[in-house]
Amino acid sequence: MKSNLLGVVFIATFSALALSSCSVDQEAALFSRPAATGDSEKSKKTSVKTEEKSDWATRMEEAKKKREEAKAAAAKEKEAKLAEKAKEEAAKKKADALEARKLAAAKKKEEAAQKRADEAEARKLAKAKKEEEAAKRAEEAEKKALAEQKLKDKATAEAERKQKLAEAKKEKERARAAKIAAKRKAALDRENRESNEVAAVANRRSGGGFFSRLSVNTPSQYKSEGHYIEVNQRLLPSLDPSNAKIEIDISEQRARVYRSVGGRDELVIETQVSTGKSGHSTSPGTFRIKEKVVAKRSTLYGHWVNSSGSTVSSSGDSRRRPGGASRFIGAEMPYWMRINGGIGMHIGYVPGYPASHGCIRVPPAIQPLIFSKVGVGTSVTIKH
Repeated sequence: MKSNLLGVVFIATFSALALSSCSVDQEAALFSRPAATGDSEKSKKTSVKTEEKSDWATRMEEAKKKREEAKAAAAKEKEAKLAEKAKEEAAKKKADALEARKLAAAKKKEEAAQKRADEAEARKLAKAKKEEEAAKRAEEAEKKALAEQKLKDKATAEAERKQKLAEAKKEKERARAAKIAAKRKAALDRENRESNEVAAVANRRSGGGFFSRLSVNTPSQYKSEGHYIEVNQRLLPSLDPSNAKIEIDISEQRARVYRSVGGRDELVIETQVSTGKSGHSTSPGTFRIKEKVVAKRSTLYGHWVNSSGSTVSSSGDSRRRPGGASRFIGAEMPYWMRINGGIGMHIGYVPGYPASHGCIRVPPAIQPLIFSKVGVGTSVTIKH
């Protein structure tokens, strides 16, 4: 529409210019004619010129008016277009806002649905995890119960085994104690018989002392519980603490008692012994008897008993009290002769090899004789 209005304005302006140009040419033509026409022509000319001027102004005014109208129409059209465009933009903005609200609502709805789905999934996972943890706890509890039962069974079996071992040990100790008691009784009976025999011989010969039997119908060598023992019957009566000396041979496991007279040593008694075992070896050297005790018990080695008097399993060491023990009973060491510190000679078990805790064990058949023939201060030499 704007281009049509501009075309109309252009045509009107061009027409006015054409007419104006035509009037000028006519005026020129009039002025170029001969003067013979006279005043009428001049008057006519003036009239035409005035009329032309009036038409020109009119036309110019009309053209100007048309231009202004066209300009106003163009401005109005432009304003209408701008209003239309603003209306369209407002409508678009409204539509965009509506679309944005729809999208926001849809998104909010979608997010809410997703949130509900996530929460449902989280609850499902939490429930599954809780069930899994409960199952795991139940499994662990079952394993723990099985382990505890296994330990309990093991402890019960171990207690039963220990009880059986303890009973077996007690039985063994009872048997050993019975055997020792029987051996002691046999030894005591033998000593009693020997004493009775000696007394009978002494009575028949009107005296002779405790050892007179050794010079009457007694062989030069006799055995006691399988031990090697030899006594010189001829020299025995003259052996006493004033001339006796003892020699212990560790390598041979022998003890020899000599009568020392005039610088000469004469063998009177020889017997098998048992010295200290490995870890408790008997120390070599020259010593003197420091003490003599007929009934002596060890203060270091023996056995432990409980409050009822029953033997308790132990290492046999007085310095190591076992559980349940209440009293220590030292091992018997009859006819004790102290030589060096806690080492001495006494009646004991003689197996044929070193077996003691350092002392010199002597067979029960000969130690009382040696005990009676030596005294405190008698020399004792221990060698390998």
